[in-house]
Amino acid sequence: MKNNKHVISFFLSFYRRLSIPWWLYLIAFGSGVVYAEVGMRVSKYLVRVNKGELYNSVILGYVFFTLFNALLGFLRPLVEEYANQKVILRVRFSMWRKILHLPMDQFEKGQPSSLVSAVTNDVTQATLVISGIFSGAASLFGFIRACMILYQYNSPLAAYLLLCIPVAVAMFIIVGKLQFTIMKKRYTALNEMTTFFSEHLSAGKYVKAQVMEEKELESGYAAIDSRYKADIYYAFMEQIQVLTNSLYSLLTTVVMAVGGSRLINAGKMEATGINMFSTYMTQVNLYMAELLTVWQNVMGSKGALVHVGDILDMEEEHTEKGNSWTESENRDIVFKNVNFGYGSEKEILHDFSVCIPGGKTTAVIGDNGSGKSTVMKLLQGFYQPDSGEIWVGGNKICETSPQECHKKFGYVLQNNPLMSGTIRDNILYGTEGETPEEEMKKAAGEARADSFIDALPNGYDTTLGEAGNRLSSGQKQRIAIARALIAKPDYLILDEAGANLDHDTYMKIYHGIRKKMEGNTIVFIAHDMREIAEADYLVVMHHGRLEACGTHEEVFAVSRTYQEYLQSAEAS
Repeated sequence: MKNNKHVISFFLSFYRRLSIPWWLYLIAFGSGVVYAEVGMRVSKYLVRVNKGELYNSVILGYVFFTLFNALLGFLRPLVEEYANQKVILRVRFSMWRKILHLPMDQFEKGQPSSLVSAVTNDVTQATLVISGIFSGAASLFGFIRACMILYQYNSPLAAYLLLCIPVAVAMFIIVGKLQFTIMKKRYTALNEMTTFFSEHLSAGKYVKAQVMEEKELESGYAAIDSRYKADIYYAFMEQIQVLTNSLYSLLTTVVMAVGGSRLINAGKMEATGINMFSTYMTQVNLYMAELLTVWQNVMGSKGALVHVGDILDMEEEHTEKGNSWTESENRDIVFKNVNFGYGSEKEILHDFSVCIPGGKTTAVIGDNGSGKSTVMKLLQGFYQPDSGEIWVGGNKICETSPQECHKKFGYVLQNNPLMSGTIRDNILYGTEGETPEEEMKKAAGEARADSFIDALPNGYDTTLGEAGNRLSSGQKQRIAIARALIAKPDYLILDEAGANLDHDTYMKIYHGIRKKMEGNTIVFIAHDMREIAEADYLVVMHHGRLEACGTHEEVFAVSRTYQEYLQSAEAS
């Protein structure tokens, strides 16, 4: 009983958040009731035909109701399927909106390919319960109607047959529980397989570069085999369903034959009564099978909808909530006693405090894992510190609208994702309103991307392919830099932005960036001392703590890490 309450509670909670086209389902239900009633009429005329009553009125009535029944059987599924697709469409809209508004930690903690599987596959199960309730109600009406006719004709035999119902209900419950377990395994296996191929196909060149084809072949086989086994279990369950229906039909046939024979011998039923009972019993068994299918689908759908429900229940990042960005003469970036770790992982930043001067270029240096990239994510509000405060230009980040905060920053990563589409689409990605052609080309020129773009046959209208895979890493990097510059940010963050560019090219771009951002703040992560040497201010990190900050001379006097950087640069 508790488990059933939990199932009902889950579905009520899941569907309460959706916009359901109830009127379409009511039409489908109404047509289902009419379909059931017309089916009774067809059976009535069929009994008369089997008795030899071949009158014109009987023949015409039988033909009319049979054709009308066929028409309803054609239209009813169309209306129901249209309603189902409406629900799936709306669930996908809700899922996409939810995914776009998830906080950054949910993206990095989860697997994007798992989210893809939820949007493309799991949501298709969202309609099984609603359509099942309405089609099940129509089937229940037909079942009760057929039982009433049987009872009116011969109540003792009908009573015998009704005793079979508890057996059918027991079958429903047992098969339904198995269906839920197996469907959950099936969708888990589908998600895992989708995740595996999404990751490995996008990283195909790295697999080949590392000569990992054979190892990945085995991993792929394992993912496919997992789905194969889940599908085998599912096919087994389908056959169990067929077997259950057959056993129930056999049981009712035996009861009808034995009970009917006794009643005929006792003179309590005419000899043709078995034929009449058989005709209507076919209807009873048909509706019982439909009810069984509905129950199994409902229980099976919960396995897939749990994943969808978990995503829809995730807390959103309220990008519009918070204080408006306040412009101030103070443009410094300030970390005050910040401690931070990614979820349950070990702490990355320990009592980190620093003041990065506004309007200047600051280099953040440190060994791998010292927390440099984490600092960049925190100051943009992608994450909130476990303790401490972060201020940017006099605005406390945790109290400022994330949307307004993000607009103040330009962010160039070491590896920048590009969208499928044209070069123009990617450079202008994120800009508001119409951007003049000259301004776009100017940004491309400042990023030293104009030369290779102009050499392409379609120039800025060249299609890049998925993730920009038709361009080299350096070309993609330059487009990403152009995209950041055209937004005219107050704060520009460069997270090893020159990693995919040769030094001379990047330094030319770097000088252009500094000229473009003159008077604004640039914070960059780099390991190249030639780039670091041109910074106005240095921040040195070591194991998540501030080791030193200040001018080159001030930092050199106290920072062991910076001294080692210089020695390494001189040696090379």
